[in-house]
Amino acid sequence: MTSTEFTRAAEEMDWRWLAVFGVVMLLGGLLALANPFAASITAEILAGAAFVAGGVVQLWIAFAGTAGADRGTRWLSGALGVLFLLLGVLLLADPLAGLLTLTIAVGALFAGMGAARLALAFRWRPQPGWGWMAASGALSLVLAALILFTLPASALGILGLLLGVDLTVAGAVSLALAWRARSA
Repeated sequence: MTSTEFTRAAEEMDWRWLAVFGVVMLLGGLLALANPFAASITAEILAGAAFVAGGVVQLWIAFAGTAGADRGTRWLSGALGVLFLLLGVLLLADPLAGLLTLTIAVGALFAGMGAARLALAFRWRPQPGWGWMAASGALSLVLAALILFTLPASALGILGLLLGVDLTVAGAVSLALAWRARSA
């Protein structure tokens, strides 16, 4: 979707609903930033619940929803459902350990994204803008290092902090789009 298509879609949307959405997102982001630990625990519990729900659905698909599937496919689908269910139960049973696990996963994700962006930047090196890609990759690697080298302390709030930043930015963007749609 191009920026003009996005702007046109925002203008067609009732600006009031977009503004309400923006305010809710902004308030949620500010609350998460005010108490990153509580937001981290909430995000971890929601992730655990999502894994439990996904595991139940995957098991249902394995045993009831795959008519005509061969035995191996059903067994693999069932094994995946058991793994999802087990992960979800483990996250819900011990939220603090789940926070540590999810924080390690986020740190590894930032490290992988940073390495990939740096590799892309050096492949694009003669092209304009390659430096911005390299800077983005370096920043992701610095964030990964900050997260991973400050464990276990970083596990207590980093997920909530990231959630707060994301919700705050999304709320501000939604409010800006609502303002623009109202003016149009």
